[in-house]
Amino acid sequence: MIHRQNHSRRAFTLLEMLLVLAIMVAIAGIAIPTFDSMVTSRRLSQSITQLQNEFMAARVTAMRTGQAQVLRATLQGSEYSISPWLGGTEDQDASAGATIMSSSGQIVQTESGTGGSVLTSAVDLEGETKELSEGIQFSAIETLIDSRNANEIQKSGESVPTAGSSVGQSGLSSPLLLYPDGSTTTAQIILVDPQGRRMALQVRGVTGQLRAVRLTSIEPNPAKP
Repeated sequence: MIHRQNHSRRAFTLLEMLLVLAIMVAIAGIAIPTFDSMVTSRRLSQSITQLQNEFMAARVTAMRTGQAQVLRATLQGSEYSISPWLGGTEDQDASAGATIMSSSGQIVQTESGTGGSVLTSAVDLEGETKELSEGIQFSAIETLIDSRNANEIQKSGESVPTAGSSVGQSGLSSPLLLYPDGSTTTAQIILVDPQGRRMALQVRGVTGQLRAVRLTSIEPNPAKP
């Protein structure tokens, strides 16, 4: 005789399904902000690395062309630029590849010609603006203004900022200069993410060496999304 064993199949009740759903929502509420925090923290590190690479490339350009380069940034914003420094006397020492202002007031780039001659061609400095990773902003660019910095800034017609000042002209940061001899303005570039985490790129002026450091976090601005 064959005995059939009936296996009862127990279905989930509505209460059990709601309980499971509530647990999943609670886990997601913890996991999603944590993941978002990890992403923004990574963007902060990526932005510091991006600045390091751009800075080193500009330093090489300054040494190769014999013309200083300048870094400027929009404070409380994400835009920045690294471009040739038009201080007014760059045509005296600049070599091929430098950007200078001609006697007619046109911005041109120098080129090596035949027989040691120097040619020039018009150049457009527009479109050089770069951006940090999404959500990352410049909190401050603190510069140490020495006599060399002050002299260069005065020659360009700008006002010399006070030591440690972040704000230059038109809401931009004070100019951070990279010189043809490999030295730079001594400075600290501070970036901040939406959670208030901060990292700084410290620039040692005499050697042009860079150092990335994490700073104490600050409370995020409640007025910002």
